Amino acid sequence: MSIIDSDGLDDERLGYLAQALSPDRPMLFVGTDEHRLAGLSRDADGYLVKPVSARGLVACVKSTLSRAWDRYATSGPMAFGRYVFEPHGRSVLVGGRRVSLTQKEFQLALLLFRNVARPVSRVYIAGTVWRHDERINVRTMTAHISAIRSKLQLRADADYALSPIYNYGYRLDPVRRNRLPAARQAMPLVPVGVPG
Repeated sequence: MSIIDSDGLDDERLGYLAQALSPDRPMLFVGTDEHRLAGLSRDADGYLVKPVSARGLVACVKSTLSRAWDRYATSGPMAFGRYVFEPHGRSVLVGGRRVSLTQKEFQLALLLFRNVARPVSRVYIAGTVWRHDERINVRTMTAHISAIRSKLQLRADADYALSPIYNYGYRLDPVRRNRLPAARQAMPLVPVGVPG
């Protein structure tokens, strides 16, 4: 999400920022002219009229991110190897087999797959999946992580492994297997340095 103070910027520059720099990212415009701000914002954007209170800013950020997540999570199917996320059905196809998930499990799994090979903090997960719900605690998040690890088989002997990062969050990584070529595997072992 981008937060832009629109005061001092002309309409051309604000339009450029909205379209060129953040075409798929929600934006929050802050300024003194409500009519101008409403004309700048796109469907997923938000706007605040100055003066801005801390509580108003937090509420507007939550609302804007919530709309953006709903749009993001309900786009078309997304494939990650043999994992295909079907947003409308709230299910994942794993190698052609349908795995049903709860809404939170689906959002959490999609978030992790969209951030493959990157550490994802618990704070970011709480803000994105639970939308900063103060009632979310570590145990609840751990239970959801455990459920998607089990249901989607995210472990070291599968295609992806989901690992905790101590005192931070989680990381989903593709599993790399070291396989020797078939010709090298079939070669007989010959002792070295033994007289024949």
